[in-house]
Amino acid sequence: MASVDLGMYIVDLMQVLSCILLPRTLRVFGAHSHHAHELHYVVAGRGSFELRDESLAVRPGDLFYTCPGTLHRMIVPEGEYLLQYVAFLELDTEHDRGLAEDLQALIGEGSIRRVGDRHHALFAQISGQTLSVDPRQRRAASARMAGFLYELMTDAPTAKGSHPAVHEALEFMRSHLDVAYDLDDLIEELGLDKSYFVRLFKKSIGVPPMKYATHLKMSAASDLLRTTSLPLAAVAARVGFRDEYHFAKRFKQWCGTSPGAYRQHV
Repeated sequence: MASVDLGMYIVDLMQVLSCILLPRTLRVFGAHSHHAHELHYVVAGRGSFELRDESLAVRPGDLFYTCPGTLHRMIVPEGEYLLQYVAFLELDTEHDRGLAEDLQALIGEGSIRRVGDRHHALFAQISGQTLSVDPRQRRAASARMAGFLYELMTDAPTAKGSHPAVHEALEFMRSHLDVAYDLDDLIEELGLDKSYFVRLFKKSIGVPPMKYATHLKMSAASDLLRTTSLPLAAVAARVGFRDEYHFAKRFKQWCGTSPGAYRQHV
């Protein structure tokens, strides 16, 4: 439990232990379970979510949930990738009992809640805050996640929490994973001053725009390397690189190992 002292008030919050964009270089590949509540939000790609004897197709904008201890896994079709944010939530058995019950009622294991693509920025912001060394940022991530969940439960419009241009940029990145583009292309699409937009994006998401764009592309590439037998040139092309050698160099910078070594290891 995390407690935020607001003068004479104490506000108890569930804690977001982490919120990560999968796939990453370190991940669980087979059926697995966690001690925490697990919330998935699909950003791009397609696949299926399997728990117990059920298999559910998922697509961008889908939200789904697993309770602590439930065995589950993701399945990605040959030639495809799946990008999703996974948030691990710690709920106090006494104080957060209502939230746990609401989560089950809102989504429930074995079902998909279609919430749309507009929450990409929210999950990116929460992800950045959970990585912060500042405890206030981590508490802010928990508060933001709690607000998101309760707004869904009450059918209230979820606060976007960032500039519309950031949402447009994230949507552009998500829909252009297989296209080569640079910052100038993105700026032209948005029609904003470059230095202003870079500051705006970094303030909202925590990293510069092209660094986040590279993270999306390399995450998709790592899933293709893991789940398919596509040649390296084909994997590179699927994430917008015409030159497989340039792709291999960028991939190694991203995860510390070459694409071939990564595929062999996983």
